[in-house]
Amino acid sequence: MAAPPDLTADVPVIETERLRLRAFTPEDKPAYAALRADPDVVRYLVGGEALIPFAEQIAESRIAAFREAWASGFGVWAVEERDSGRFLGQSGLAQLDRSSEVEVLYAFAQHAWGKGYAREAARAALAYAFETAGLTRVVAFVVPQNTASARVLEAVGLTALGETTYNDFPVLGYAITAEEWAARPG
Repeated sequence: MAAPPDLTADVPVIETERLRLRAFTPEDKPAYAALRADPDVVRYLVGGEALIPFAEQIAESRIAAFREAWASGFGVWAVEERDSGRFLGQSGLAQLDRSSEVEVLYAFAQHAWGKGYAREAARAALAYAFETAGLTRVVAFVVPQNTASARVLEAVGLTALGETTYNDFPVLGYAITAEEWAARPG
């Protein structure tokens, strides 16, 4: 029987000052399931706390989906601290369902909050989107109560578009174009 294909081979590793963005592996499942089971983390994710009982299954299916999505030339990375290798969360780019739009996204375990990791990871994902994947526009959505995430998006150059819905949830929309990315300071 042939070995299954190495789905991590097509996933670039990106290192920032403090982070390593890398392919998700099956070994990430316990840490990712814990992130998906934390009520304080998932309250801002689509489906939210109602999905906590299914955190293990969601972690397994999302990890597989993240790995497969890279066939399109972009996807979601596992994020870890460069120095320690400790799993922090996820960040990357995802094709929106029933749309040609691509979303920048991130979710981090509570132990990683307040350290600027989301900003650092989102900036790396956007650089990849525009400088490597050749995308022309990237969007993002946050629930209105998630002011910390809104600040991250604004800090990395996205512009608020106003209220909208995403999968029937009220959200604030954000976007940035490749031209805006290239023209941003720093």
